[in-house]
Amino acid sequence: MKLLDRYFIVIDDIWDATARSIIRCALPQNKNGSRVIATTRIEAVATACCSNDYEYVYKMKALGTEDARRLFFKRIFGSEDTCPSYLEEVSTSILKRCGGLPLAIITLSSHLATQQNKLNKEQWEHTLNSLGCSLELNPTLEGMRQILSLSYTNLPHCLKTCVLYLGMYPEDHTISKNDLIRQWVAQGFISKAPGQDPEDIAVGYFNEIVNRSIIQPAHTDSNNDVLSCRVHDMMLDLIIHRCREENFVTASDDIQDISGMLNKVRRLSLHLNGAIDGKSLGSIPLSHVRAFTRFGTSTYIPPLAEFKHLRVLNLEFSSPERMTMDLTGMCSLFQLRYLKVVNNGRIELSSKISGFQQLETFEIEAYKVQLPADVVHLHRLLHLIVNGGISLPRGIGSMKSIRTLRFCQLLMSSTDTITEIGDLTNLRDLQLQFNHIRQSSSESGEAAARQSMDALGSSLEKLCDLRHLRIKHDGCLDELSSLSTAPLLLQRFVTNWGWHSRVPKWIGQLHSLHSLELLVKEMLREDIRMLAQLPSLASLRVKIQATPREDMVICRTGFSVLKHFEIGCSRVSHLIFEEGAMPGLQVLEMYFNASGWDRHGAAPAGIEHLAGLREFSARIGGRGAKESNRSAALSAMRNAVGVHPGFPSADIMCFDDVWTDFDDYVMEEVQEAVVLSP
Repeated sequence: MKLLDRYFIVIDDIWDATARSIIRCALPQNKNGSRVIATTRIEAVATACCSNDYEYVYKMKALGTEDARRLFFKRIFGSEDTCPSYLEEVSTSILKRCGGLPLAIITLSSHLATQQNKLNKEQWEHTLNSLGCSLELNPTLEGMRQILSLSYTNLPHCLKTCVLYLGMYPEDHTISKNDLIRQWVAQGFISKAPGQDPEDIAVGYFNEIVNRSIIQPAHTDSNNDVLSCRVHDMMLDLIIHRCREENFVTASDDIQDISGMLNKVRRLSLHLNGAIDGKSLGSIPLSHVRAFTRFGTSTYIPPLAEFKHLRVLNLEFSSPERMTMDLTGMCSLFQLRYLKVVNNGRIELSSKISGFQQLETFEIEAYKVQLPADVVHLHRLLHLIVNGGISLPRGIGSMKSIRTLRFCQLLMSSTDTITEIGDLTNLRDLQLQFNHIRQSSSESGEAAARQSMDALGSSLEKLCDLRHLRIKHDGCLDELSSLSTAPLLLQRFVTNWGWHSRVPKWIGQLHSLHSLELLVKEMLREDIRMLAQLPSLASLRVKIQATPREDMVICRTGFSVLKHFEIGCSRVSHLIFEEGAMPGLQVLEMYFNASGWDRHGAAPAGIEHLAGLREFSARIGGRGAKESNRSAALSAMRNAVGVHPGFPSADIMCFDDVWTDFDDYVMEEVQEAVVLSP
């Protein structure tokens, strides 16, 4: 990427002025009008970042009374005006204690909103009496910690344990929900209930912690389910403090800090970068460790044979260099229930892992993986996720407990092995990314690919419990378009690279489908009518290869819950939105080419009829197009969205290749400033 002479950069949450000085060394020093904005809670750091020129320090004010009330009541009651009169006085007192700090207001309102009887005045008064006056008089970190501590103290015991486990992750780390709940289960944190699956209970725990604003959603799907989260650094600070008090988690970025510890280490998390002297851990007894995680660029791992009772092993290395990782020493970890390894190089496992009969999650991501053949004998395995250029193991059909099967960079397997997938009747999540499916351009190579897809189609007809399906390869997918029995519980269906001649008709039977992503050669009106009748469809992304033969009309009926619509085709002039179409649509994205715009180009008709539209974006391919066509396409799209009565945000840009990722563009002139958080 070309180095830009002018830049706009935001650096969030600086705690030390030296960190800003180090970052500054990497930025071009010129007079082209660049800007750097930094945020900090420490006034001395703000002043230092501005070279002691206080004029550039902006002190953010706390929320005023009305804004604080609005935020508080909307979280509890869903509206700003529905607070019962008998709670007005106590709510005013609680808000005064919050000192106008948004995090404090959100934390306390989430605490009250999740109480069994949130309208009980005594409960509100108890919350008020539990607070000190420090934030009201002086909004300090200590007062904020007191409020966060209250939200933790009032958790049920089962949730407290799960929250403390977040101390295993480093600051600002994006935590996968699936990773987290599977580790909770492996650690035995989830209460057993008759007839309920532990992972389903764990999902309920996760959602409850999100609702209490103890963790913050990072990514959500089209069904508004949280897929990953982050922990606010002040909440993480409280969690780490509690972990130390209770000897729950031992986390460090310096081995020297924990060497010679006398307490038994129950859960160990190391965040290490650079070269590490492995002898430093020699004095720490590892035999009692139940969970071990590693983050950072260093690939140092303590001797795995010393972890006698390990249940969770999570190794996530971020080194850009490819290196071989030898994990053959893990063959003695007979109590292991969760294994995840992420490495940019090669991973060598023990040649035999059939002794891991307790293993429930096995996830490996590397440039190249040697997967032991006897992995198919792990009969308790629930989740098998491999990214590393291998074939499906023979005998995979014997893994009857498997719920998640994901293979990326998958080499072409025999049709017999692919057919075995149909025997995995408990499978809920299937993701297969084929690598070099066209091994040659010969007819025999293409015939083998068709046979594999045909075998996969036969397997899909048997997977009655399938919820998520993602197939990625570079060939025709018509073998998957004619299933005699559709997976009726499917919620998400994605096919990348490969194409369908038309939208598969069996998709019309999927009443639980909320997310669909397809590449089709053509889309006719009957295909649109079928998709419009899907009652749960919230996100639709479709790319159309051929020039449309007829107008694609979005009628006023159908697409009742669609929120996100993305379409790529050669001529968007064929797209028409009738009045009342897609009533819940919030985001509309388009991709098309400006070539030939002067002959048959026009903006889609009826964008102004999309009543709920909030965001509109268009990416216009300019390769092979005259400059006049590019300009005309840009102008037409701006005019089309400009007449929308709701004034949605518009992001319309032209690129040489509309199907590539787009570089961020640089904003107008900038200079240096610091935002001082309250």
